[in-house]
Amino acid sequence: ARAAIKMGKKYMTLTDHSPTAHYAGGLSIERLKEQWEEIDRVQELLDFRILKGTECDILADGKLDYPDHILEKFDVIIASIHSRYRQDEEAMTKRLLRGLKNPHFKIWGHPLGRLVLKRDPIPCDVEKILEAIADSRVAIEINGDPYRLDLAPQWARIARDLGLKFVISTDAHSTSNFQNLKYDVHMARRAGICKEDVLNAMSVQKFKKIVKPA
Repeated sequence: ARAAIKMGKKYMTLTDHSPTAHYAGGLSIERLKEQWEEIDRVQELLDFRILKGTECDILADGKLDYPDHILEKFDVIIASIHSRYRQDEEAMTKRLLRGLKNPHFKIWGHPLGRLVLKRDPIPCDVEKILEAIADSRVAIEINGDPYRLDLAPQWARIARDLGLKFVISTDAHSTSNFQNLKYDVHMARRAGICKEDVLNAMSVQKFKKIVKPA
């Protein structure tokens, strides 16, 4: 939080992994509650807003990795794929479309799951998924991790033309990773995305209202 304050930010969201991502220390419900308590303690010390979030796995069948009674308590929910990358295009498309039907699905994280020079984008009908998002309140993450740089500009431009909204994310696993923000900005500019298209370029009140409507 102090590192974000030094960068002139007004708020941040903590989005640790959900339980299925055990390889990344995904948080069980018990550990998640401990995190929320710690956020509340730190919130009392700083004039800075810390939102409670998650990067929740989209499981192989399209379900989200936390039950709804937990999901409804988050301020921000990023939903992402981290496993079963070898599903074929039809299965992967159905998986994502089912995930999108969950009303708690708010941000599609590193959408196509590519790792630059290491892993190809997931096979799916991207245009069909973007069209489904256009009928929802879901935003798309532009991930500034230099190993991801996802969503690629050619797809981000199509999403922009469909009127979709974006969230730019540093995908920070350390305070030094906050510097990934410059890659987010470059990616967004290449896609012709403007400030008014980016949800977290607005006030915390408006951002939270959009990603978690009353």
